[in-house]
This record gives sequence, C-alpha cells and structure tokens, in this order.
Amino acid sequence: MTGLGSRGSHWVDQLLKRDDVEIVAYVEPAAQIAEQAIEQFNLDRSGVFDSLDDAVSSVSADFVCDVTPPGVHHVIAQKAFDNGLHLLQEKPLSNDFSVAQQTVAAGRAAGMRHMITQNYRFHPCPRTTRRVLDEGLIGQVGQVDLRWYMNWADIPGSFYVTAPYMLINDMMVHHFDMMRYVLNADPVTVHAITWNHPWSWLKGDSAHVIVFEYPDGMRATHVSLGAAVGKRTTYWGDWSINGSRGSITWELDRMWHSHLHRTDEPVNREILPDDVPDQSVAIVDEFFCAIDENRDPECCAADNLKSLTMVFGAIKSTVEERRVSLDEHINL
Repeated sequence: MTGLGSRGSHWVDQLLKRDDVEIVAYVEPAAQIAEQAIEQFNLDRSGVFDSLDDAVSSVSADFVCDVTPPGVHHVIAQKAFDNGLHLLQEKPLSNDFSVAQQTVAAGRAAGMRHMITQNYRFHPCPRTTRRVLDEGLIGQVGQVDLRWYMNWADIPGSFYVTAPYMLINDMMVHHFDMMRYVLNADPVTVHAITWNHPWSWLKGDSAHVIVFEYPDGMRATHVSLGAAVGKRTTYWGDWSINGSRGSITWELDRMWHSHLHRTDEPVNREILPDDVPDQSVAIVDEFFCAIDENRDPECCAADNLKSLTMVFGAIKSTVEERRVSLDEHINL
C-alpha cells in the first residue's frame, strides 16, 4: 500500500474490510502521515516503510495499491512492474499525457494488470443508465447535458487550489470517464471555455463550458462551477440525456424517464437504481477478477488514456481558444 494520506486511508480501510486481502506492507515517506496511519489503523511499525523499494525487498506481494500524488505515479508503476506486481492506481494516471502513455506501455510490456480507480462510473446512476440506454429505452441519443456545481477543494493552500486547470485535470476526469462509460462512445472534438470568478478560492479557472462532439453527430455539454456557494448538485452531477424517444435525467441521485411529446402517451416515471456493489468494493472485485482471468480490467490504464485525452484536449482547447480534434491531440 503506497500513500497513506486521506485518500490512501480510504483504501486502507476498504482493503482491511475484505477477507481476500492481506496488506503486507505500507509505504509512506512523510513521517507525520505515517504516524497518523499507524495510530488510526493500529499498524505494526515493522510493516511501514519509507520507500516501495524497501517494502518489496522485505515482503512477498501480488499487487500494489498506489495512492501517491499523480506526479510520481509513473515511478511507482515502474517499480511495481519491475517486481512482477499488478497495480491498482488512483486517478489521474498522470498529469502528463506522454508519461501516462509510457506508463501504460511499461505495464503492457511487463504483462501486469493495471487498473485506474475511476470510481464514479461504478455508482448506481451510471450503471443503471448504461443498461437502459443499451436496451434502447430512449432510442438514439442526440444530446447530453451535464451540470455540476460544488464548493470543490475548499482547502486554502492545497495543490488543488494553487495549480492551473485542476478542476478539469483532477475532478473532471471522473465525469469524462463516466460519460464514456454511460454513452459507450468516445468524442472526436472538444471546445472548452474556462474562466474564474472574483470570489473563487481556486487560483486556476473555477468554471467552464465544454462541448464534445461524437462521430454520429451526438453532442455533450459539460457546465461546471467548482466555486459554488449556493445550491449544489451531487458530485456525479445533474444529467439530461435526450434521445429520439424521450429523455433520462439525473436529479440529485434520482433518475427519471420522460417522454412528453404531444403525439405520444406521456411518460414521466422514476427509474429505480440497479442493485450494484459499493463503488470501492466493485473496483477491487473487478481488479481481482481481471488478474484471475488474465484479462484487462474495466478502467484499465490503456482505456483510461481515452478519458485523459478528453481532459488534456479540453485544456488545450481553452489555452488555444479553439475547437480541438482529439485525434489531433493524440493518436490513440
């Protein structure tokens, strides 16, 4: 287990609850954070290491769960692959697209399973919506509108507050990955406009409007405000998916199917969510199944490059103030 900060603690807690996992080593170079984890989880100090090198030379393991900062993900990944260890890694895969590509290639060359913890797609709303769209509930989808308002990263001085484009880079990779899953499609162009507000605590732009275009003519809009001080959406956002036979909407974790055109019998009913596992449980289950079945997991690192393409394409679009072809950004 590498990284014992707040998100790392979440994964320690999740893994300790499982009967099929034994955490044999913990890695945390920051002494204060390591001490906090030792106290919080009553850890044996002999199993806590300053580096992954020390850990892998001292214990035998099957995989690494990596919750370190994105800037060192490639370092942790290479060490894991060099030692024949599979890798479950927090998003984003990297803050640099070329480094992400190199990391994916390294995992492929080593024959290791490499999964990114894109947990949002495992929530009941996207899982249920993907199913009913596949069943043709609303016909051909033509327009998707996603709205997200949140007081995001309201922690003075944190990396999320000070770095540029962090709302897109760190948070929206969740949404873009979720869009890819729900729609079962990848966009071909992106046009993004970003800005900030005088009251925002974020140094980077806290607001955006982004339009994605798809090969079949579908359009998806994404409107966000990460410095919202009024009414909020959920972290998954409010969605409106419109097709030839009606719409599916998400409104504060409730889903609705509507078909209200005057020529047809009106429909306006709630869609009950499918019974799916907790997101963190589902991620680890999928990771283990992929290892046992010698296949790529859902959210494998190679697939996650496509979600990162949407992220970096959107940033390129706003920086250059133009519509960007995602093939232009990177040839996948």
